[in-house]
Amino acid sequence: MNATDIALETIECPLCGGARGGEWGAENGFSCMKCSGCGLVYVNPRPSLAEISHANEIGEHRTSGEVLHVVYKRSRRKALRYATTVRRVFPDIVASSTPVRWLDVGAGFGELVEVLQEILPAGSQVMGIEPMAPKALDAQARGLPVYQADLSDIAGRFDVISLINVFSHIPDFRDFLARLRPLLKDGGELFLETGNGGDLASMRDYPDLLYLPDHLVFAGEAHLRDYLKQSGFAVRSTTAIRVDTGMQFGKNLVKAALGQRIKLSMPYRSPFRRVLMRAQLAEA
Repeated sequence: MNATDIALETIECPLCGGARGGEWGAENGFSCMKCSGCGLVYVNPRPSLAEISHANEIGEHRTSGEVLHVVYKRSRRKALRYATTVRRVFPDIVASSTPVRWLDVGAGFGELVEVLQEILPAGSQVMGIEPMAPKALDAQARGLPVYQADLSDIAGRFDVISLINVFSHIPDFRDFLARLRPLLKDGGELFLETGNGGDLASMRDYPDLLYLPDHLVFAGEAHLRDYLKQSGFAVRSTTAIRVDTGMQFGKNLVKAALGQRIKLSMPYRSPFRRVLMRAQLAEA
């Protein structure tokens, strides 16, 4: 595979529109720039929108070397983590007797959908959409309401829309939020989880591989707040969670021993955090 085979486009900062910035990191023949204006980190030049869309549907991203496969497999451990996270961020909804409508965008193999069916109040309606066909089909085979659909295909309005590790895959998050707004009820909420890569000085502080160009944008907490505020959301709560624990280091050692492509770094040194945000849409 030659890099010239990939349709690329040069862009300005997706958040502030700035054109300047230095290289923050590089991987798989792609570079990430850190905007000198707002500090957002983004792939530039990046694959064309058509290339990104096709890659997300099949789970394969073309690079300057080997194809990057990102289908992976269903994770029970991920489902257990999601259950803990939802109880932590939405204790009021979980403890309530009032049913809710919940849409999970980027539902993957349906791990969160399955968890929500178990812990939300009786009568709640849960569904997920996932662009990657293999993941959606796997979830459906297990009886989960996860569909390969676009936001424009979704009918009705929801109390909560979740975006778990979706932000970094979205070329234009401001436009994406504009498309989500009509799907939320007045006062509806958005649940966002992503890493704080945009807060890091360089990829040296990042605890994992970057997985470019599957990941296109890396934000910090302030960037996420800016995106949400500009789109009419008020942040209700924010939680930052360390990921470079001793337990995770041990798991990475095992993965490395098994020949998996993994980045090894000493525990409890990285400023990287998982950021969980709960934001409410302002009532019309």
